Amino acid sequence: MIPKVKKRISKREDKIFFTREAKYDFMKHWSVIRRWAVVNYDLKSSADLDMLMFLYSEHLFTRKQFDRYANHMSWDRLRFNRLLREGFIRKFREKRWGEALLYEVSRKGKKMIATIYRKLLGFEELPESPRRNKIFKKGAPFSHKILSIAVKDANRDLKERRQRPSLE
Repeated sequence: MIPKVKKRISKREDKIFFTREAKYDFMKHWSVIRRWAVVNYDLKSSADLDMLMFLYSEHLFTRKQFDRYANHMSWDRLRFNRLLREGFIRKFREKRWGEALLYEVSRKGKKMIATIYRKLLGFEELPESPRRNKIFKKGAPFSHKILSIAVKDANRDLKERRQRPSLE
């Protein structure tokens, strides 16, 4: 026979909760910023953005290094040529005898990644005007409208964070 257990319902309304402040929270809105960047910079997928973020820290790279990192993400055999054609990467040095052909992230790609970092760190807000953000244009698909709500929430959170003093 199983004994019955009585439920105790607490009538105390003022409960105290102890929480720890997060030391780092700049990745909180990463998914919104990533989707914003893919739409506004006309990237095919977020994997292209991931690749550019990796290459940004590599400075100079060969096609072999590009392919080695591409093995870690979704397979797209046209990614390298597309990024080269759209101007996100460029040739740094032509192939010569004994030297490999080197590539680098172009000025366009570096500017995009620097903008993403500024938005992640909270130095800039995501634009909410249709002139600067394709997500807010009239006639945009439903997915863009949902993303526009997330952009507004992220900007509101950023404004609140700026108003709160830091504990450090």
